Amino acid sequence: MDRRKFLKTTALSAAGVAAGGVLAPSAEAKTVTVRTRLDAKGFIKEPARKIAVIDSADVVIVGGGPAGFAAAVAASRQGCDVLLLERGYFLGGLFTGCDVTILNDMYTPTHSGRVQAVFGICDELCQRLEKHDMLAWLDTPPNVDTEATKYFMEEMCAEAGVRILYGVQASEVTMSGDRIDHVILETKSGRVAVKAGFVIDCSGDGDVLEWTGEDFKEYKYDISAMYRIGNVGTGKPGSITSNEGVFTGHLGDGVRGVDGLDIYTLTSAQLELRKRMWDKTWKLRQNPGDGKAFLLSTPSVVGVRITRVLNSVFNVTTEGAATGTSYDDVIGFTGGDSTLKWNGASIPRKDRKMWQIPYRSILPKKVHNLLVAGRCFGFEEELMYDAREVGTCLLTGQAAGTAAAQALAFRQSCRDIDIQLLQKTLRDNNVKLDW
Repeated sequence: MDRRKFLKTTALSAAGVAAGGVLAPSAEAKTVTVRTRLDAKGFIKEPARKIAVIDSADVVIVGGGPAGFAAAVAASRQGCDVLLLERGYFLGGLFTGCDVTILNDMYTPTHSGRVQAVFGICDELCQRLEKHDMLAWLDTPPNVDTEATKYFMEEMCAEAGVRILYGVQASEVTMSGDRIDHVILETKSGRVAVKAGFVIDCSGDGDVLEWTGEDFKEYKYDISAMYRIGNVGTGKPGSITSNEGVFTGHLGDGVRGVDGLDIYTLTSAQLELRKRMWDKTWKLRQNPGDGKAFLLSTPSVVGVRITRVLNSVFNVTTEGAATGTSYDDVIGFTGGDSTLKWNGASIPRKDRKMWQIPYRSILPKKVHNLLVAGRCFGFEEELMYDAREVGTCLLTGQAAGTAAAQALAFRQSCRDIDIQLLQKTLRDNNVKLDW
């Protein structure tokens, strides 16, 4: 049969990947070890030891946030054996774990109303939520129920055949030349490894791309928190939700300009923000009619907005987003849901255009079996707000999963795939690529 039907008609399997059938190693295996950013009080030498390889997959995805979820579903639907690795015990990352709830950038606001930019898997998820009355509409973006979102993400993964592994923290990789061989995991079952045909870095912080030696920029930015308040009476302490009497609060000012990769900073931010959430809720109770309001949930993970950003084959430019540049290798549109500074002026959100994301922006320069999706793909600093939003993460994740499946089917590196075929597959799966 025609290989353009991808893995469902090629019978490639994880066993073939493990045997080196996709891309042969180009050099002797080596281990790349991450360096700590913390001040060392001394050093110890870890004894050499064997690490058990407990699993293998065509596509290994690091991080189960919006990008990882979409990448996993997309790749699995194309016939790949997919292993989705998540350090927590739920899908959605900050989207669900930090009560973000607002699906920004799925739509672009205009003076005449909202225009949908992101479709595909993002749209499927929203349809399931709306069918169960677990989605509310704000001025522009939909606002989801986080617990329902966790459930439907898992349901969509199960339907696609995605294998999920919770409670695993990716810690480094082994490589053969310009290819990743294994992802090493710290788990309650010990230190173990999984063998990968292709890897998609959806960690949010670009962990994998650093371990492989890819180029990136690193930013210190704000850490914020969103939280839910129950039993709200007359007050409106934040955004509406799909549940009566429940509002989402937002500490938008957060903790300013800090290193989101420093464990001491992350700890102090969590402590400070939790106290502020409690204080704001308690203050709300002083309002007439809100005396029974209570802090319904606080984030299980701190709201780190940006850290590492890939220096990709082509970083999306501010000019491209501001002017509506078209790319031959477009993989989707995302909405402009913030004021954008460009060319010495500020473009208000309702004057923004939808903007295209090219395939080259999720493509690393060095590693042949790695793609990067989510808030750490390649873009210029001025696009930081839009590029990290949930809608954009779902979009880049779906594209990355589809591209990895195609590379596997044709025994190619990620950089050598047929872009027109990738675009056809994305269109066939309801991704908007045309103005």
